[in-house]
Amino acid sequence: MMTSNPTSAVPSASSYQGHLTGGDGMLASRLHKPTHPSLVQVVFNNGSYNSHLISLQNFSRGDLITPFSPHADFASAKSYSTVQTGPETHIELNSDLLYCNHSCDPNVAFVIGDARDKASWKARAEKDIKKGDILTFFYPSTEWHMSQPFDCSCGSSSHCLGKIDGAHSIPEETLKKYFVNQHILELKSKQSSA
Repeated sequence: MMTSNPTSAVPSASSYQGHLTGGDGMLASRLHKPTHPSLVQVVFNNGSYNSHLISLQNFSRGDLITPFSPHADFASAKSYSTVQTGPETHIELNSDLLYCNHSCDPNVAFVIGDARDKASWKARAEKDIKKGDILTFFYPSTEWHMSQPFDCSCGSSSHCLGKIDGAHSIPEETLKKYFVNQHILELKSKQSSA
C-alpha cells in the first residue's frame, strides 16, 4: 500500500489527474499531488477503484470539512469521476475528494447548494469523524443515474442497499433516511408523480 505525501504542493484544478487514471490506484499514486494535505490523505491500493480517502483531522457532525472550490469545475460530460449538481449538470472535483468512496452508512455529505454557484459546493461531516477514519459519502445523494453502477461492498450490515446505480432506483422512503441534495429530491418527486 502506498500513501500520498501530505506535504506536497497544492496543484491547480487543471493539473489534477486522478480522474484520468480510470481507477488505477498505482498509476494515480505516481501522478498524485495532494490538494488538501492538512485535511485528508489518499491511500492508494493495487487494483481498480480500491483507493480511499482518510481524515487527517477530527470533525464533529455538521462540521464543514472543506469547500469544493477552488478545485472543482463544471464537467462537459458525466463520467465515473463526476458529481451531479443538478438535473443535467455535473462537476469534476479535481481534488483528493475524488477518492471519497461510497457507503450506505456514510460519514460525509457532498452538499450542492446551487448547481451554478461553485461557492455552495462542499463536503460536510454527517457523523463525528476521527483522525484516521475512512471518508465515505452516499453516491445517490448526488447521482440520479450512475455512469458505472456497481455492487456495493460497504459492509454496512444494517444499511447496505446492494446494487448502487443512482437515486432513480431507490424507493423514496429509503432515500428519506439519508442526506440527499435538492436536485435529487426534485427528480424523485417528478418520478413519483409520473
